[in-house]
Amino acid sequence: LSTLKGQQWRRWKDSDIALIKLSQPATLNSYVSSVALPTKCGTAGTMCQVSGWGAFVYPDTLQYVEVPLLTGNTCLEAYFFQMTENMICAGFMEGGKDSCQVTDRIDLYW
Repeated sequence: LSTLKGQQWRRWKDSDIALIKLSQPATLNSYVSSVALPTKCGTAGTMCQVSGWGAFVYPDTLQYVEVPLLTGNTCLEAYFFQMTENMICAGFMEGGKDSCQVTDRIDLYW
């Protein structure tokens, strides 16, 4: 297993994506299943899930939270110059539920 990062990853955390190639096909069962990839990015307000093993405490169970997708302009205003066209943004503008309670690495899907 290797980690591949785009050129700008260090500075902007941009183009942060990972694919894993298995040495043999996985056997699908009640514990292992496939995930359908979206054909296009969701629209603002679409609810999605952020999952992870925790940012500070590492539980035995995978954690998740549901958050809405936000517009690029909303995120640019909130994160001033920290967003690029390769990023998507999700969360509640009023705070509360977000990926910080779930993980230090963000796994987002809808």
